[in-house]
Amino acid sequence: MIKKDRRQNLFYGILALFFSLVLFFIASGSSLQVDLSGSVNAYQEEIDAVPIQTIYDTNDYFIQGFETTVNVTLSSRNRVQLNAEKNEETRSFRVVADLSDLDVGTHEVPLEIQNISSSVSAEIEPKTVTVTIEKKVTKTYTVEPVVSTEDDSSGYAIESMVAAPQEVTITTGEQTAADIDRVVAVIDPDDIPNDSGTVSAVIEAWDINKNPLAIVADPDTVDVAITMEAPTKDVELFVTQQGTLPNGISHYIYRMSSISAALTGPQDILDQTTQIGVPVDISGITATTEQTVTIPAPDGTTINPVEVTIQITPVAQSANDSEEAAADQTSDSSTATSDNASSTSLGQESDQESVESAATSETESTN
Repeated sequence: MIKKDRRQNLFYGILALFFSLVLFFIASGSSLQVDLSGSVNAYQEEIDAVPIQTIYDTNDYFIQGFETTVNVTLSSRNRVQLNAEKNEETRSFRVVADLSDLDVGTHEVPLEIQNISSSVSAEIEPKTVTVTIEKKVTKTYTVEPVVSTEDDSSGYAIESMVAAPQEVTITTGEQTAADIDRVVAVIDPDDIPNDSGTVSAVIEAWDINKNPLAIVADPDTVDVAITMEAPTKDVELFVTQQGTLPNGISHYIYRMSSISAALTGPQDILDQTTQIGVPVDISGITATTEQTVTIPAPDGTTINPVEVTIQITPVAQSANDSEEAAADQTSDSSTATSDNASSTSLGQESDQESVESAATSETESTN
C-alpha cells in the first residue's frame, strides 16, 4: 500500500514538473529561439530628449554650455521590460555626466547609463558632452522690461512699463557674471493688450550685444504693468443738417467752435476716417441760436473734444426769391385763365354752328 502511494506521488511530481517546463518554454520561447539559432532578433526603441543628470559640487560651481538632453536607443528581447524602460514614469535608468573630479574650465565629458535593467542594453547619441565649469556667484540686479520684437501694426505705442518685483537674484558663473550688461524681463508682443494691463515676462541676462547668457534667476518671471498709448490723428468736422426747413427760411449759416478734433483708436479705423459729420436739427429755427452737439466718434475710438458748440444763423428768403415765387404763381394763374378763355371760345363757336345748322334745316324744310 505504501509503495502504491509513493508511486502516485512520484507520478504527480513528474506531471507537475512537466507542466512547469511547458509554461517556462512558452514564456521564454522567443529568447530560447534566439539563443538556439545564434541570431540577434531583439526589440528596439528610440527615446528622444532624455535628460542628462550632472554630478558636481553645486555649492561652489556653476556649469553651462552643454546640451541638457541626449537620444537613447534601447534594445531587449523582453518586450515588457523594454516598454517599462521606454516609459518615463516607469524607467529605472538615467544618463549621467560625472564632473566631480574636474576643475574650472571647459571639458569633454563622457556620458554613461546607470541603473538600467540587465535584460536591456542602451546606446547614447552623442556619447560625450562639452561642459564649461565656473566658480559660482550670486548677485542682485534691477530688471528692465523689454519687448522681444517690435510690432507696431496696430499703431499702439507703449507709454510705460513697470516690473514687479523690480529686482531679481541671478546665479551664474564668475566669468559669465562679468559679461552681464543688463537683466531684462522679456515680453512677448502677442501678450501686449491694446489698453493698459499686466503681463508675465521671462527674466534673461544679456551681454552688450543682447545675447542671452546662462543664468538661474530667482524669480524666473515677473509681472509687468504696461500703459499703452493709442495712435491719434486730426479729423475734419462738418455739419450734417437734419430736420425740416421752416417757411420763409432759405438756408442756414453755421459757425463751429472747432472745425477739427483729435481721434484716438486702432490704426485701421484711423486710416478709414478723414471727416466726421456733426448732426444739427434745424426744425423750427427761425432766429440765430446755438447748439452743443456731441461729436459721433466711430466705435472703438475716443475723440477730443467730445462736444462742439455750433452757432446757427437762419437766412430768410430774399425779395428776388419772393418775386420769383409770385411770378411762378402769376404764370400759373395766367395759364389757367387762357385755358378757360379757350374753352369759352370753343363753346361759342359750337353754339353758333348749332344755330346755323338749325336755320339751314328750317330753310330746307320750308322749301
